[in-house]
Amino acid sequence: MALARPLFLTVSALTLVWTQPIAALTAAELWAEWQAQSATMGQIVSVQNQVAGNGTLTLNGYEMRDEVEDVTTIARLDQIVLTETGDGRVVITSSDHYDLTLRFRPDPGSEPVDLNFVLIAPDLEVVASGTATARIYDYSAPRLMLEDRPITGGGGPLPIIDVKVSLADLTARYAIDSTDPRDLRYDSSMAIGGMAGAVDITPPTGEEGHLKVSFALGASTSISAGQLGDIARLSAKPGALPENFATNGALAYDSARLEMTFSHPSDGFTLLTSNQGGRLSADFSRDQFEFSLSAASASTYLATREFPVPVAFTVGGAELAFRVPLSSAEQPQPFAVRLAYRELALNDAIWALADPAQAIPRDPITAIIDLSGTARIMRDMLAFDPAEMGDIPGQLVALGINELRIAAAGAELTGTGRADFPPGPMPMPIGSVDLQLRGLNALFDRLQASGLVPIEQLAMARGLLGAFARPGAAPDTLVTRLEFTPGGGITANGVPLR
Repeated sequence: MALARPLFLTVSALTLVWTQPIAALTAAELWAEWQAQSATMGQIVSVQNQVAGNGTLTLNGYEMRDEVEDVTTIARLDQIVLTETGDGRVVITSSDHYDLTLRFRPDPGSEPVDLNFVLIAPDLEVVASGTATARIYDYSAPRLMLEDRPITGGGGPLPIIDVKVSLADLTARYAIDSTDPRDLRYDSSMAIGGMAGAVDITPPTGEEGHLKVSFALGASTSISAGQLGDIARLSAKPGALPENFATNGALAYDSARLEMTFSHPSDGFTLLTSNQGGRLSADFSRDQFEFSLSAASASTYLATREFPVPVAFTVGGAELAFRVPLSSAEQPQPFAVRLAYRELALNDAIWALADPAQAIPRDPITAIIDLSGTARIMRDMLAFDPAEMGDIPGQLVALGINELRIAAAGAELTGTGRADFPPGPMPMPIGSVDLQLRGLNALFDRLQASGLVPIEQLAMARGLLGAFARPGAAPDTLVTRLEFTPGGGITANGVPLR
């Protein structure tokens, strides 16, 4: 069962009480607006009773039901209190416990299963302000906690899932502009003092295996903004993006940690990973998708029965970034990708297996590749179905190597280059790549002295390098220029390769 999108929409629905646009800032009109918005999104909202006071409205026995792709969400709050402050604001407070149930059928025709949780939010306060078409919501909570409740339903034995997640010192602001109902816009920011959690999964009776996961996130800040288009149309067709849909966001954090242990009579592993801060950002629209992820001072430890020694390594810095066009256009569109690992150091146990004689320098490894170019997109990628065979959705126009660097075992390869791809049945590159290799002869000497590589193979490698590379200006340096010529030809320093 595909739970990802229903779960995303479910979480969004649960925050409806605190985050949807409000037409007026009186308690009664606020409640009426909530009901109208819920109806627009296909949700069923009810209360057992409501009590109006002097500038307040108390909603008792609140319940919300929402069904998306065979997953039913049921959320309950004992009480919600809406209080007018007299200065144009409305304060929203609620019961500490927010009960949540996700109901689904594991298989068609099977008995439904209820995953039950409770969100504990003592002293959570939300303040609504702004105008009727430009609302601002300010949130504050000293702590929030999510805990599991027993799984119910089903036609047989059920697993035991223990979940505990806590979040400290939440402050947030959410602004939404509904001046044009067909072009809903939002802007938000959030900061937390930290987050920690643990998940413990025990299989049903008669099955073996036990999974434990714990994680922690240090002080974090995030921002996001975007255009959601027509909210009514988006609710009616959750999988279809409006024409003017665009959203972006970024998260920065001080530290992160993940620990995972799986135990089983015939298998098992332990994974520990952490870093000292990082950043994640994304920019998504109908036209393009841009993503970047980076982390500093990361360390990883993995122990498994399938490998004789634990695998452990540290990374000074890691980075992944890419930008891809998504919409069709006659003109070429830019794309880019970057992958970088700096100062990757392996533990001695791994080195001892690969190089017991210590012939290879155990210098930290760095690998960087940075590419950019242009491509002609002929079909909208968001509507492209790989299962439908036909014309290719795009064509490469130009590709450039902005940075290439691989440093390991005392040797280093660097390079840059660019090539164009004229249109044709089989586009062939026209351009050049300049490469420089430093320290390789010294590495060959060490490998020969250690006996790790037969001397005949090393001699063959030296001969090939001598044929297609020439000495550089610095000692123990080789350089070469690979040229791609019209008609599919390739040369290395003028020597034809094809």
